[in-house]
Amino acid sequence: MKPLQVRAHLAFGIAQAAPWGIALDGLLASELWARQKASCREQGQEYVRAMERDDPPDLDLPLARCTPTDGPWHWAATCALPDQDSGRVDVHTWTGRVDARALEQVSTGLPKTVSDRQGRFRARRMPLLVTPCASVTWHAVGDPTAIRELLEPVVSIGKKRSTGEGHVLCWEVQLAEDLDEFTAGHLHPDGTLGRPCPQTCRDRAGAEVVDGGLGRAGIRPPYMHPARQHQLALPALLSS
Repeated sequence: MKPLQVRAHLAFGIAQAAPWGIALDGLLASELWARQKASCREQGQEYVRAMERDDPPDLDLPLARCTPTDGPWHWAATCALPDQDSGRVDVHTWTGRVDARALEQVSTGLPKTVSDRQGRFRARRMPLLVTPCASVTWHAVGDPTAIRELLEPVVSIGKKRSTGEGHVLCWEVQLAEDLDEFTAGHLHPDGTLGRPCPQTCRDRAGAEVVDGGLGRAGIRPPYMHPARQHQLALPALLSS
């Protein structure tokens, strides 16, 4: 386990749901879950999604663990920080319409007309916030070879990947010998707080480190599961 800098080189930018970037541990966990799902299907076994379990298991990620004396443990890895103009946001648009021919194939009966102006099958035109950047960077403490192997098949990150957003050109995993383990596991390259963490870790970072305040957030994957939600110090907001 060594301090690392992980960088994704992007084609256009990235669409992110939260006011901070995508968590590296969540990205690695999603790839492991995808492999487990494929393995279960090949063996004819039932696969239960992590979000459907009362107490989801912690996967064996190739990352070091930070175990504070007061608060839940978390993986030593930050969220993504855009390398160019992290405060800028562009508004893209995505649209969706129902395929009438597909409805005919999957339905036993249809009304004479399917309205595209109201109801569950209405057409949609929705805004999408995108951070335009050529690359995003994470800090972490982990196994560089294993992390590179997990990230290699990931070709897109963020929201609306099927429409071309967040396309990854290549991955770069390098040793960060100038970083100590605490900095690599908690702070962005610009020195701001880089991940949700307990107050113990926030205090250790120092009062001069910029963060996003206190709030309820996930501490480790799966981040949206109720069992993972805690009152935490939040990462520095990208718009700040």
